[in-house]
Amino acid sequence: MVGMVWATKAAVRPLFSSTPRLSLRSQSIALGLATLLLLLAWGVWHSELNRAWLLAVHASDMGPDALWIFLTQWGDAAVVLLLLLVLGRSSRLGAALAIKGFLLGSLVSPLLKAWWSVPRPLAVIEAGLLSPMGNPPGAANSMPSGHALAASTLVCLIILMYPSLLRRKAVVLPLILGGLVVAFSRVVVGAHWPADVLAGLGLGVWMAWLAMRWEVWWPWSPFFATLWGNGLLLLLELGLTVYVVLTAPPQTAGLAAMLVVALLGLLSVLLRYIGLRQPSAGR
Repeated sequence: MVGMVWATKAAVRPLFSSTPRLSLRSQSIALGLATLLLLLAWGVWHSELNRAWLLAVHASDMGPDALWIFLTQWGDAAVVLLLLLVLGRSSRLGAALAIKGFLLGSLVSPLLKAWWSVPRPLAVIEAGLLSPMGNPPGAANSMPSGHALAASTLVCLIILMYPSLLRRKAVVLPLILGGLVVAFSRVVVGAHWPADVLAGLGLGVWMAWLAMRWEVWWPWSPFFATLWGNGLLLLLELGLTVYVVLTAPPQTAGLAAMLVVALLGLLSVLLRYIGLRQPSAGR
C-alpha cells in the first residue's frame, strides 16, 4: 500500500514540478484582472443588476440541488486550507503560502463583512422569489463572499506553488473553471449576491499575491521543511480533517463533499507521518 502511494507521487511529480517563481508580467496581469473584478463588483452592487442577476439565476433551472450543495462546500475556508496543504506538499513554498493565504483571508473577509454589513438575499427578498438550496445563511455580513474569496485564493496559490501549470492548459483551465463554479455556487444556493462573489474573486487574487510577497519578506518555508515544522503541519492537517467531518452539513451531497476532503486529508497525514518516521528509521 505504501509502495503504491510513493509510486503515485513519483508519477505525478513531473506534472507539478517547477521553479517557484511567477513572472512580473503574469503577476501584473492577474492583479489588473483582480482590480477590474473589484471595480465591477462595486458597479454591480450599486445598480439594479445585482438584484436582477440574482433573481434571473433563481428563476432558471440550474440543475439538481445536490450538485450545487456538493460544489459549494469546496469554498469553505477550512476545506481550502486543507486542500492547499495536501496539494502543496511537493512545492517548496506550499505550506507557507497555504497558511499565509488562509491567515490573510481570515483577517480581511470578516473585517470587510462587518464594515459593509450588507444583508444577505434571504433577508431582503421575498422567499417565493428565491430557490435556496441547503441551509444558506440569511442574516447580514454578505459582502464579500468568503467562499468565493477562498476558492479564488485556492486557484491562485496552486498556480503560485506550481507556475509550470500555466503552460499546461489542460490542467490550468479546468482548475480556473472549477474555482469560478464554486464561487458562482454561492449565488445559486441563495447565500450571496452576485456582487459579493465578484468582490470575493478579486480579493482572493490579492490575498494570494500578498501571501507570496509575505513569504518573500519573511519566509516560513525553511521552518516547514524541518522535523518540527512537518510535525506541526501533521497536527494541523489532522485537526482540519476532524473539523471538516464534524462541521459537515446534514445534506447527503454536502456530507459527501466533506468526506472526500477528509479522505484526502487522512492520506496526507499518513504520508507526512511516514516522512517523519523515515529519518529515525535510517539511523
